[in-house]
Amino acid sequence: MTTERVKIGAWLVTEDRDTAFDGSTKVENPHQERTRIRVPLVTVDVRITNRFGLQAAATIPDVTRTAVIPQATGTVNFSETFSGLGDTSVLGWYRIRPIRRWYPLLNFGVSLPTGKTEQPRFRSELANGSLVPMSRLQRSSGTFDPLFGASLSRGMNPWTLFASLAARTPLHENDDGLRTGASVEVNSGIARYAGTHRISLFGRLGWLHRRQDVFRGTPVLVGGGNWIYATPGVAILAGKGVNVQAEVKLPLYRSLANKQLDSAAIFQFGISRAF
Repeated sequence: MTTERVKIGAWLVTEDRDTAFDGSTKVENPHQERTRIRVPLVTVDVRITNRFGLQAAATIPDVTRTAVIPQATGTVNFSETFSGLGDTSVLGWYRIRPIRRWYPLLNFGVSLPTGKTEQPRFRSELANGSLVPMSRLQRSSGTFDPLFGASLSRGMNPWTLFASLAARTPLHENDDGLRTGASVEVNSGIARYAGTHRISLFGRLGWLHRRQDVFRGTPVLVGGGNWIYATPGVAILAGKGVNVQAEVKLPLYRSLANKQLDSAAIFQFGISRAF
C-alpha cells in the first residue's frame, strides 16, 4: 500500500473527427466537415483511508467545427470555436479485500453540470444532410448524471493484468430539452515493466457503447454507436511521485447509429504527482 494520500493530475485528450461513416461504412464528406476536439482534464485524488477515497475531475473542452456549406446565396465557410469549463465529476472509490490475489475497486459518484448549455437547433440545421449544426455545442450535459465503475487488477511481476467497467447514466433532459446519451465502456488489458520499474508498457482492448443524444424526444445526429478500440501506451516514473503517461486509442471496429463524423485515433497525454 502506498503512503501518498493526494494525487494531482493534468491530462489532454485530442481527436480530429474528419471522416464520415454511415454505420460501419466510410462515406463521402461533401461539405468537408471537421470537428477538432481538445479536452484538458484536471484531476485530484484524495485517499482518506487505505480502502476509501475521493476523486474530482474537471474538463475544459476546446472544440472547433468547420464545414463548407452551399447556400442559395453562395458557399459559406462555416467555422465555430468555443471553449470553457465543462462538466465536473465527483467520485468515491472503495477498495475491496483481495480475492485470490485480484484487487477489486468500486467507483460511484455523479457528474455535475458546471458547464454552459444552450438551446440546440438540430432539426432545422441538419435537414439538408449536414453533420455540423450551425449553433454552439454543449459544454455540459446540464443535468446531474450518476456515474458507476469497477476495476480489477492482479500483479505478477513483471506483468499486471487489469480490467475495468465505467458507465454514465443521464436520467432526464436538461432545461433546453437535450438529454445526453448514456454510455458504458468495458476494458481489459495487460502491462509490463520494460527493463526497469520506471517504465511500463501497456495495452488494452475496449468496447464503448454510447446511445444517441435526444432532443425533446427525438434522437439527434450526434453520437451514438458501438466502438472497439485497441489502446497501446507507456507510463514513465519521471521522479519521486511523478508519473508521465501517453496512449492512443485506435478503432478496430465501429458501428455508428447514423451518418456522422468520427476520428482515426484518440490521443491522451498526462502527468500526475503523488504526495
